[in-house]
Amino acid sequence: MSAGPAAGAIPGGLLKPTLWTVARLAVSIVAMIWVYYTIPVKGAVDGDSDLPWLILELVLFGAIVGIQVPLIVRARYPLLRGIEALALTILLFLLIFARVYLSNSAGNPAVFSQGLDHTTALYFTVTVFATVGFGDIVATSNAMKLLVTVQMLLNLVVFGLVIKVLSSAAQRGVARKRSGDPPPGA
Repeated sequence: MSAGPAAGAIPGGLLKPTLWTVARLAVSIVAMIWVYYTIPVKGAVDGDSDLPWLILELVLFGAIVGIQVPLIVRARYPLLRGIEALALTILLFLLIFARVYLSNSAGNPAVFSQGLDHTTALYFTVTVFATVGFGDIVATSNAMKLLVTVQMLLNLVVFGLVIKVLSSAAQRGVARKRSGDPPPGA
């Protein structure tokens, strides 16, 4: 009977990169959440719309996803890089919507069934993303109902397209490593 690695154990050569990835991911998550909680909230004033900011943020989100693809393919450990990219892009997506909901609630608390603070805005965003929708917080204005509907539709894009793109990039990176090809552009 040999004393091989335990089932589910990280092979010795991957322990250090995995720990480094987990540490980098933890620091990034803490930094993103810290920024979300510390940037002052300016409520949307009557007549002002968060729509241009939301569009800009979603375009930047798409660009960030696009930038991740070649980084994952060229990574020394593409699966680890893909997992890290996926976790951070999903968090970014959630924080974008939480921020918009928070801003709208600050400008007019009546657009939701209760006023939102940072935590309840993030909670609401995650329940919509997870399609749980407990019903304790609901959009009450037509504009917010439409925005929540947009988030629900974009959730499907994130679940389908973004996860597929990033996981495909990781698979291409793994295939590149197995074939012994140098990273693109190297």
